Amino acid sequence: MEWTEEQYKRFEKFILGDDMDFYEEYTIHLTDEEQKKFFAENPDFMSEYPISRDKIYLLKDPIYRGLMRKIKKYENNTRDE
Repeated sequence: MEWTEEQYKRFEKFILGDDMDFYEEYTIHLTDEEQKKFFAENPDFMSEYPISRDKIYLLKDPIYRGLMRKIKKYENNTRDE
């Protein structure tokens, strides 16, 4: 099967991308029940972000997602020092 460069980039992003990016592209549009099921079936999803499973509804807020990204970036930078 031949893939275009764009298809390869999308696949690579899908496989290697950040969980928050995946959430924004694929999961955010699910209903609350579907999201709960998705998170239950994928317990490691979003594990690099400080969010509890009973607060996943907060992820629908773009400001909250931005804060989570900043926290993750800060934590990664402090680990590297």
